[in-house]
Amino acid sequence: MNRRTFLTYSCATLVGATFVGCAPKAPYDLVPIKGVATYNGKPLPEGFTLQFENADGSRPSIAKIGPDGSFEAIHTASQKGVKPGSNAIVVYWNDPPEVNPVPEEFAGLVKKYGFTGTDKMTVDISKKDANFKVEFVD
Repeated sequence: MNRRTFLTYSCATLVGATFVGCAPKAPYDLVPIKGVATYNGKPLPEGFTLQFENADGSRPSIAKIGPDGSFEAIHTASQKGVKPGSNAIVVYWNDPPEVNPVPEEFAGLVKKYGFTGTDKMTVDISKKDANFKVEFVD
């Protein structure tokens, strides 16, 4: 191996090593939250996402809904949970409605609890909860 090749590999290794373990980390504690989300008693279908917005305006956590209405909140790619305290929950449909429309029986959910909705659901997150229930109603 010549000197130029050695220096190139050395620099690449040094740069690569610098970024290992540099995933963003929240500067505050998070509370792990798992549960089920329903609308008028029916589990939300896959395709919906919940967004937990803390009252202090910090970075929100999100939770994609699984096929049975279940979810697990994540804050960053490497951190699970929600910032403790008062959180508004906003619900949205992941796909553009013209490509994959919101199921008809859940259309009122987005109108009421979506980003431009008429109501907000607020919850207090204080402790780890593996059976957290989010119950949206008309």
